[in-house]
Amino acid sequence: MSIQSSFSRYLAVIAILIFANTIFATPNNKDKEDSELKFTARTELVLIPTLVTDKSGNHISGLKKEDFTVLENGAEQKVATFEEITTDPQRWSRPRNPNPNEFSNMVAGQPANRRVTLIVLDLLNTAFVDQAYARKDLLKYLTQSVDQREPTALYTLTRSGIHIIHDFTTDPRVLVAALHKVKGDAAQFVDNEGTVEAITGSASPDGSAGLVDAGAVATEAQQMQAMLEDAELNFQSFQQRLAITYTLQAMQQVAQALAGFPGRKSLIWASGGFPFNVSDNTMQLAPAGRDTLSDVLPMYERTWDLLNNAQIALYPVDVKGLQVVGTPTASVRNPGRNYGRNMSNRDLDTRATLQTFAAMTGGRAYYNSNDLVKGFQNAVSDSAEYYMLGYYLDRSNTKPGWRKLAVKVKREHVEVRARNGFFVTNTTVDPENSRNNDISSALQSPLDFTSLALSARWDKVEAGKEPGKKRVHYAMHLAPDPALIDRGDNNHLVLDFVVMAKTAEGKSVDQPSDQKYDAHLTPEKLSTMSQGIDYKGALELAPGEYSVRFVIRDDLSGRVGSVAAPLKVE
Repeated sequence: MSIQSSFSRYLAVIAILIFANTIFATPNNKDKEDSELKFTARTELVLIPTLVTDKSGNHISGLKKEDFTVLENGAEQKVATFEEITTDPQRWSRPRNPNPNEFSNMVAGQPANRRVTLIVLDLLNTAFVDQAYARKDLLKYLTQSVDQREPTALYTLTRSGIHIIHDFTTDPRVLVAALHKVKGDAAQFVDNEGTVEAITGSASPDGSAGLVDAGAVATEAQQMQAMLEDAELNFQSFQQRLAITYTLQAMQQVAQALAGFPGRKSLIWASGGFPFNVSDNTMQLAPAGRDTLSDVLPMYERTWDLLNNAQIALYPVDVKGLQVVGTPTASVRNPGRNYGRNMSNRDLDTRATLQTFAAMTGGRAYYNSNDLVKGFQNAVSDSAEYYMLGYYLDRSNTKPGWRKLAVKVKREHVEVRARNGFFVTNTTVDPENSRNNDISSALQSPLDFTSLALSARWDKVEAGKEPGKKRVHYAMHLAPDPALIDRGDNNHLVLDFVVMAKTAEGKSVDQPSDQKYDAHLTPEKLSTMSQGIDYKGALELAPGEYSVRFVIRDDLSGRVGSVAAPLKVE
């Protein structure tokens, strides 16, 4: 590589880094955590799906509430809710609405205790050569092992976000056909170790040394090389930060999409590894090279809050299979003398993070194996039979951070698996802290958020105020939900109604329409809540085809409901 081409590349990297600074220098909307939490009037129920099996992995049934002991940071908690859950494979379906202009985020025929298996094929953090291996094992599992009645969904994660390949309301046989059409993503966000190209000293353009001072040339070349390598490391840090952000956003959106369905859900995360490491003691993000990632921590903690609230057990599957670190291949540039040791350490970090993530949610990690099918099978079977325990947070404990959980059973020769903790922050106890991020995520996500059951319908169309535009009326209906009302705070109700239209190319037409309703309901108004809540509005749009996202957020609990509706304006 010539000095001139390297310098051009350096300028491009600097331009991108300037752009990166404009992105990540924005103020964080989360208030800094105080030394104590600020609890609202509401109580917080901690639910813990718990698997209890014998040494052969068979479910042990018939246990009672008094057989369980729940510890939070070593202190025993009073079990307030208890249930043994047995599920059967049963495919879900979308409701058949006779009105073609009405859309809902709920599914029809919902059994009392459902289960769903969601597979995310992470193409963002997986090397291109490993993506084909992941697809092959997924196809093997789906064609040989999956029950046709099992509700199974497939999403992919790429640089453009989460994508729906197969919905869990569709025949799994369709999923097999869809997976055949999934294309790989050859560009990784996070480069492997040892990819920084070194710049070697070169002679003058005409091949002669001339009268240039060789010492000065060597010094300047060394300075230039150090500058370029530093810029490259900064750029890699920027890439990693983007990968972390997109990965956490995808997890949040998946959790929001499943939050409205009760019961334990299995999330199979098929990937080459996560773009970050986690500390075993505090469960916080470990620094990434020169980047502390301190401003990403609120998003990270919010992600775990949403996963826990949705009762999602994470099953990270390392799609690289059995790994043997040896001589670097020709594709690795400038591997360095410590290539083998660096890659071995990196592989150990990947495994540790996979294990940590799985333990945090009560799932299991699968790595260093050429049999990925076993991981897929176990993820499905684990949700067939389990116990659901619940207890209320101690409001006198106002210290924020990671709370360790342990579930014990008064029975010998059994194995117990449950999530090993959760984060408690001001976002947990006061969901208003995450309002803007939740609404933005719901507007941008291709998934319907389900914590709140809602429907939206198109109403009359009339001439708009601006020439050439039409005024399209709509109505939103929020299903009856007693949990919306904080009776301990004088029947307090706080709702956000947000609507945004996008063109067929995905471009926002205008700023979202946002209306906040904050009131203490009178007894008369409270009596009408049994019918749900209606909200009406209108969009002023030019002729064309649009996708409109309707969002409702309960600011007292942080629950979000959303649904997308197509619209053609003529």
